[in-house]
Amino acid sequence: MIMSKSLAADALLTAVDGGHVGIFGHTKSDTNAVFQDFLTEYPELKIVADVIHALGGEYMTFPGGGTLRFLSFAGAQRAQNLDRCYVPIGSNRDVVDELLPYLAASKDGTLAGY
Repeated sequence: MIMSKSLAADALLTAVDGGHVGIFGHTKSDTNAVFQDFLTEYPELKIVADVIHALGGEYMTFPGGGTLRFLSFAGAQRAQNLDRCYVPIGSNRDVVDELLPYLAASKDGTLAGY
């Protein structure tokens, strides 16, 4: 798995509890690989979440209202509010700084590397 199991579990639990989580990658193929890892590692997601392929990324929505979004830096929608963002370790500081407004409205506001 590209993302550590502990961070993946943290992201999932946040989304299941109603939080909004963004998992970013450098390219669309990077985020697609992480998305596929989640589906492989946690096959039950296909049962408990609505899996959506739209708007340039993959999304999972959960019954409690939470979302798990897999987005590339280039394809990310600018008007999103997220509670947590996960970015590849070693990402360019300028690109990461552009994600900070996504977290501005959150009580949590976690930005973590994977």
